[in-house]
Amino acid sequence: MSIKEQIPTVGGALDYETSKRMAQSEDAATRAQVASREDVRPELLYYLAIDPAVEVRREVAANPAAPSQASAVLARDSDESVRSLLAGKLARLLPDLSQEAQSQLFQLTVRTLEQLARDQAVGVRQALATSLKDVACAPPDLCLHLARDIEHEVAEPILHYCATLTDKDLLSIIADQPKSWVLSAIARRDGVSEPVSAALYNAGDIAASTVLIDNSGALIPEHTLTGMVEDSAGYPAWQMPLARRPKLPRRLAVRLAEFVDQHVLTILRQRRDLDAETAEEVVSVARRRIDYRDQRTDGESPEQRARRLFTIGQLDESAISDALSWNDLVFVKLGLALLAGIVPAIVDDIIAAQSPKGVTSLAWRAGLSMRCAMQLQSRAANIPPRMLLNARNGFDYPLTPVEMSWQLEFYGAKL
Repeated sequence: MSIKEQIPTVGGALDYETSKRMAQSEDAATRAQVASREDVRPELLYYLAIDPAVEVRREVAANPAAPSQASAVLARDSDESVRSLLAGKLARLLPDLSQEAQSQLFQLTVRTLEQLARDQAVGVRQALATSLKDVACAPPDLCLHLARDIEHEVAEPILHYCATLTDKDLLSIIADQPKSWVLSAIARRDGVSEPVSAALYNAGDIAASTVLIDNSGALIPEHTLTGMVEDSAGYPAWQMPLARRPKLPRRLAVRLAEFVDQHVLTILRQRRDLDAETAEEVVSVARRRIDYRDQRTDGESPEQRARRLFTIGQLDESAISDALSWNDLVFVKLGLALLAGIVPAIVDDIIAAQSPKGVTSLAWRAGLSMRCAMQLQSRAANIPPRMLLNARNGFDYPLTPVEMSWQLEFYGAKL
């Protein structure tokens, strides 16, 4: 009778002598079959861990019953798939290993995992990271090592999901000024503390801040939220998630209403958590926007409207902001020319040049706020977010009067 014929049916026990003969079989498929069984003696699985056939070693690597000594051998296996299978298995087994009752086994497993975390093959490290990301008892140092991996597919699962990473770990990673995808992965975590949120925003990465604002599980301190609201004048993609942020402070809801477009303003109006006074202020901004659209005399062009408002002293920042919300760029350009006291052709040149410094200087000359200057950069000049000139300290112009005067002179505006 052949060895194959002696193999018990599925679910039947395999005696030692039969398993030993199977492990010594010349047929690799037979050896692989015994290597996959959890009722085989540990010494046989250790023996099969150095089998010449890779399919046999794969079965041992995936077998939960394989001894830690076999894992140590397989961690140095020449085949990447073997090492990847081993990484995934050991990560899944960690919760079942008691650090107190089986401390030696736990430490041996951790040392093998640390070896796999230093593996040169990205696929092995990725297999380890994706299996370890949800393991609550994962060794902190091992997780931090994987979180700092230079490869996106390795670090991202740990940065995004792993609860073992502490705020101290995350703040340290952010302080190292990593790539944008690292910051965005941290910003996606289910729970982001206020210190980590502030650090992410202060890192100045637009993509990560966008993810953070849209994460309802992120706790954002009010001073950071204030900066985000101010900056959102230049980053329209931030405005809708900000308008939907839970527990948006009253003053920030009103501030946001001043410059967002009609769609976002509607979201603010529909919030049910705003007190009556705040809700009325938001509604009042909405009415003003509608009035801007409707209060045109018959046949009045945008140019005529701008000149009329300028003459009666009502051409101000609110009018410019309202015009931007309706994309009335003809009104905006002439309004800027009138407020700045320069010819419209120069305004056209500055806007067309898409110069952040030039547009900012134009807003300064017109007596507008830096927040409005950011709106003009983004909406009037279509300057990409990464090229916007941001406010200093959240509110102030970042250029000196001398620098802005020079910018205007460059375009031919006489001061």
